[in-house]
Amino acid sequence: MRNCCSEQSIGIIRRTSKCTTSNLVSRSNIRPFTHAAISHPRLSKFFLPSGSVASAAGERESTTDLLIRAGFIRKSSAGIYSLLPLGIFVQRKLAAIIHRNMYMAGASEVSLPSLLSPTAWKTTGRWENTELYKLKDSSDSEFCLAPTHEEEITSLVSREITSFRQLPLRLYQIGRKYRDEMRPRGGMLRGREFLMMDLYSFDTTTEAALSTYEEIRVAYRSIFDTIGIKYAVSEADSGSIGGDLSHEFHFITPVGEDTLITCDSCDYTANIEVAVSYPYGKHVYDPDNVAVKYGLTTDSTLLVIYYPPDRVVNENLIKKELPTYDPSVRNPISEFTRNGDPMLQRIIRIFDERVSEKSSLPDLPVSVNIGNITTIRFPCVEVAPQSHPKELCPRCEDGTLLASRAVEVGHTFYLSTKYSAVLKAHFTAEDGTKKPIEMGCYGIGVSRIISAVAEVTRDRYGLSWPVAICPFEVVIVTKPKYDKIDDLAIKLYQDLRKAGCEAVIDDREDKSFGWKLSDSKFLGFPVSVVVGNNYLKDGRVDVECRRTGQSTICLPEQVADTVAFILQSEKTTQRSSGNGVVGKE
Repeated sequence: MRNCCSEQSIGIIRRTSKCTTSNLVSRSNIRPFTHAAISHPRLSKFFLPSGSVASAAGERESTTDLLIRAGFIRKSSAGIYSLLPLGIFVQRKLAAIIHRNMYMAGASEVSLPSLLSPTAWKTTGRWENTELYKLKDSSDSEFCLAPTHEEEITSLVSREITSFRQLPLRLYQIGRKYRDEMRPRGGMLRGREFLMMDLYSFDTTTEAALSTYEEIRVAYRSIFDTIGIKYAVSEADSGSIGGDLSHEFHFITPVGEDTLITCDSCDYTANIEVAVSYPYGKHVYDPDNVAVKYGLTTDSTLLVIYYPPDRVVNENLIKKELPTYDPSVRNPISEFTRNGDPMLQRIIRIFDERVSEKSSLPDLPVSVNIGNITTIRFPCVEVAPQSHPKELCPRCEDGTLLASRAVEVGHTFYLSTKYSAVLKAHFTAEDGTKKPIEMGCYGIGVSRIISAVAEVTRDRYGLSWPVAICPFEVVIVTKPKYDKIDDLAIKLYQDLRKAGCEAVIDDREDKSFGWKLSDSKFLGFPVSVVVGNNYLKDGRVDVECRRTGQSTICLPEQVADTVAFILQSEKTTQRSSGNGVVGKE
């Protein structure tokens, strides 16, 4: 008979099988396999090609070069990197945080192929995407290396789900993606091969899909709160993925490619691609100086856009208000006249909020029936806080809009039926009718987070990992060639392990004691336990917190409690920092 109290393995989570989820082990005690099974792990036994502690003089060293010099990664070619053991430990801890939260969100893990057939991609119209790596096999059959998996997962679900009773469904994976970036940059921030978590949700109704969307965003906040880096949640453009609703998760850093617009008075946060602002005062621009831009919709309606001449029209805002707008049309007026008699066709005049209808407007480029002209007004130019600092927040009237650089580390999309309709992922509803499944997709850049966290937390000494994803929580730095120091290091390691701390002994004999002290800071371990001159002199050891630089001198038997206290304080501080999001959309 099976023992009801035996442990069962559920993904990376362990629970006692007493028939309730309340017996889940405390989150803080759940760790991925990295080095826990190794007896007395020593840096001398790891492949750790750490470079010189001091960086070359001159310009600030890039974070990618810093990770390379620290022995976390190696560059294979442009946009492609190998992870070395310390990098793998960080990646596994990130993956464990994601696995745990996906499990708690009711998602099941799958593994989708990297080599994809073009059939579904051609059906959705995305086969001609210029970022696809395409190849042929020996039979001349076409394939692509997966840049994303919307087509694949939708095709899979379309073959398996037939009834509303099988929904909702949430499937996720952590796997490699490939994109033919023309200019890979920022190391692992924008590469050609990268590791990513992607989750896909399937629901019966729009209401259920939006409820799922909110649940997953809560799970995302839990993931980023656990990592412990201050992050922003912003309104975003859905881009080539598509869909009607989209949010991004960002780390704020000057090296980021994205620009976020935030309000200093409310929680408004948006990517500059979709950010909106209103003029300070009414129609503050010269009424006789108005610029015009033309556009065309898919139903051949001509758009005439009036805006201030010193601003740039934001096509994403036009697309948001008029979903049929086609920004790819190069010569809208020629296409408009070619498609029929202008006198019978429709024109929409769009006035940016900074332009008055009483302004001196340029003549229309064609003769039209005035009865076919519609006029609408909304903000349609790019937000520019630096050149126009007094413009108003769209959510409140008191705040000042600010711009900051950021790197995107997560993205959520509500897809509706964009993929399920064309790929025939249908289900039979309760009333017997066939309906397309409502979908959402959600991504987290795992390898990108490694580089982004390193960038945000680095300082003049080197890397400084948050406790949640550090390769080791504690490094025991020993003075070489002293047997009693080595014996104490083993005892300290055992005490730390009993206290629930992940430790490693730096016993590298080919490095000087001073070099190892500097390297412990350079590699970014949260806590260093130094067994050196103080121990030889009066039997005491030094315990130092990497982030604060504070050092405590204590007896060996006090080390485990001292380290555990520091680590818990760091976790609390970092989770509090992560909770301090820049914006909550």
